Amino acid sequence: MLACVGFGIQEYGVMFGDFNLASPYAAYARLRQGPPLVWDANFCGGAWLVHRHQDVQAALRHPDLSVRRVGGWVSQAGAPPSPRLQAFKGLMARTLVFLDRPRHTRVRRVVNAAFSPQALRDIDRSIENRVTHLHSAFTNQLRHGPADLVEQVCRPLPALVMIDLLGLQQLPLAVFQSWSEQLARFIGQATPDLPLLMDTQDALLDMADFLGNSAKLQEGGLAWRLLHDEQLSLQGRRERLAQSCMLLFAGYETSRHLLSSLFQTLLDDASKLQDLLLNPQKIPAAIKELLRYDSPIQYTARRLMQDQHWHGQHLRKGQLLLLLLGAANRDPEVFSHPDDLDFSRNNQAELSMGYGIHHCLGAGLVQLEAKLVLEQFLPLLPRLQLAQRERIQLPAYRGWNRLLVHYRAMPS
Repeated sequence: MLACVGFGIQEYGVMFGDFNLASPYAAYARLRQGPPLVWDANFCGGAWLVHRHQDVQAALRHPDLSVRRVGGWVSQAGAPPSPRLQAFKGLMARTLVFLDRPRHTRVRRVVNAAFSPQALRDIDRSIENRVTHLHSAFTNQLRHGPADLVEQVCRPLPALVMIDLLGLQQLPLAVFQSWSEQLARFIGQATPDLPLLMDTQDALLDMADFLGNSAKLQEGGLAWRLLHDEQLSLQGRRERLAQSCMLLFAGYETSRHLLSSLFQTLLDDASKLQDLLLNPQKIPAAIKELLRYDSPIQYTARRLMQDQHWHGQHLRKGQLLLLLLGAANRDPEVFSHPDDLDFSRNNQAELSMGYGIHHCLGAGLVQLEAKLVLEQFLPLLPRLQLAQRERIQLPAYRGWNRLLVHYRAMPS
């Protein structure tokens, strides 16, 4: 890492921990007024906040930073040792998102094929059919009264797509959602407590029990192949199960929160909605811009594997770097007028899906789902009015738990 001139950190050290979940961007703007590297003793049990685009991007690809942090979560929660806790840690630590090189390289090579451009083309029609069914059920509900876009579209679609992709037709949708959202509450909380850890332990072990039962898996489906295909370079049953568990929950939160933010944005901004209605070819660019403007994942973390000097500060081995993706995506050094939502912007530099070897495996799938949803739901949106909304209350995520809409009253 490059050594730079440092600044004092005391006056900035508590800024981020108290930020408003409804509007973190004001806190990010305050951070930009100070040093590039800020220590927050409270957030995540103590972490260095990295907020500049250049620094976040560099940290995401730096070989001396580790994604392994499951042990830290368990320690913070103060859980007593037990066989079930050990099994939980063993599974979670073996998922792709918490693997460093070279193990990450080997495992990623196995699962990459399921998300290749050709694989996405192969499932395009099945996703489109899922969207059509949800659209029909949603409009039917609207005929009888208000309907919730999150509950009826944003939550079920990513889950149904992963059920199809993995070959888990025997898995009830509500169970999938319960497991995945419990894991998201654990990962998305800055400092998980003991009850949260215990509930998450149960969810992950239940998930693994289901995925380890061949009788419940579609033979030849992705989950079945991850468990049984000896040609795959996966080592041991736990590593095989861990990848199925990861695929079941990793992209779900990103997709559902992106979809909810798209709906909320277009319902609140008639000019942006009209732009897409008149220019549907802008839909992919609009999705990329919203990923930048209001990232579904606001931060990720890396742990120092050795002492470093960076921006004039001494960083110690084992300390946490909190990489503020949401702040980096609003960096005025990279994005002109970053607080403006601009569907004509070139967004190759946005970091919402990560960067480097840990770039989100399902990024293409998430954007495909959003594209197919917008193509079918756009004509309906001008007729809808938001009645109630409820934002998710987890610092790592941006999205909505509730978007209740009804038909607009017709002018008399």
